[in-house]
Amino acid sequence: MKETIQTGIFYDPEKEGVDFLIQRGGGEIIPIEVSIGKKGKSQIKKAINKYKVGYGVVISNANDVKKEGNIIYLPVTFFSFV
Repeated sequence: MKETIQTGIFYDPEKEGVDFLIQRGGGEIIPIEVSIGKKGKSQIKKAINKYKVGYGVVISNANDVKKEGNIIYLPVTFFSFV
C-alpha cells in the first residue's frame, strides 16, 4: 500500500523573514534563505528560533559547503544544474 506524505514549499510572510520554508514529510520545517551578503545569517537564526527547528539553510555566493553551528551554507552554483 502506498502512503502519501505531505510536503510543500511555502513563503514566510513575516517582514524580514526567510525566503522559503520547506516542509518535509512528518511536518519538519526547513527554513531557506537565499543570500548574497551578510543578511542571511540573522534571518535564518530568527527562523530557526521561530519554527523551533534544528537547522536552517543559506544559499549563498560561497565557494564551498560549510556548516556553522546549526546553519548550513550551500553555494548557489549547486543549483545551476536544476
